[in-house]
Amino acid sequence: MAGTLFVVATPIGNLEDLSFRALRTLKEVDVIAAEDTRRTGKLLAHYGVRKPLVSLREHNERRETPRLIARLMAGESIALVSDAGTPGIADPGQHLVRAARDAALKVTPIPGPSAVMAALSATGIPSDKFLFLGFVPRSGLDRKRWLEEVTGAQVPVVSFEAPHRIRKTIDELSDVLVNRPIYIHREISKIHEEYVERPNNVISETGEFVIVVGPPVSHKKSLNLTDETVEMADRLIDHLIEKESVPHEEAERMAAQALSADQRILRNAVKKARFKRRRDEERLS
Repeated sequence: MAGTLFVVATPIGNLEDLSFRALRTLKEVDVIAAEDTRRTGKLLAHYGVRKPLVSLREHNERRETPRLIARLMAGESIALVSDAGTPGIADPGQHLVRAARDAALKVTPIPGPSAVMAALSATGIPSDKFLFLGFVPRSGLDRKRWLEEVTGAQVPVVSFEAPHRIRKTIDELSDVLVNRPIYIHREISKIHEEYVERPNNVISETGEFVIVVGPPVSHKKSLNLTDETVEMADRLIDHLIEKESVPHEEAERMAAQALSADQRILRNAVKKARFKRRRDEERLS
């Protein structure tokens, strides 16, 4: 009887995020195919798991796949893991999974941590539809096409970026996405986790980054601001300026993002509301 290929999601930072089912699977399989055997070895050691490890990374996946398929057909069970998160999602593993499917072998996903889903969940924007574009291309035509795809997307866009390019990428996005929110997540679930929205100065440029670009602001919605929305914006702007020492224009931009409104329209609405309030106060005095 042939064995099963288990596609096991592992923690993206905090080792406590490993699921009970994933741990049981790692303990029960015959061998573990890992993107980086050293990193996976640390995870296994943390949980006291001792299993043979086989390296399966981007540069050797096609060479190693036939050997692993042969082991599956011989009845062995294999767990496929990446450095972090779900294998095959911007990580090695797709070729092995496809080969197993083509050989009519059983492939079972063991779901778990995902940097993409974690980042989206922390933005507070509607994410019933989104576009995942993997790692941001380094340069050239691929990078230009990536920027064009992000700019043209009508849904949230998620991408991964390297620390030494994060500043350049955010600057480029800020230049072309004037009225769209940009969220930057650094070291999700790790000790030095940070989160900012379209920063003027990027947070510490070390670690692993996930960028989420929000969908375009609905101008129709912005044109129909309710009194409650304007009042909320007024209070939020005052709080950001007085309590958080945020510059006035930046406070307006943050309020507009939070309320899904056009910044210029919201600014004018708040000004009118404040003028009306002062005039009413003067009449009563």
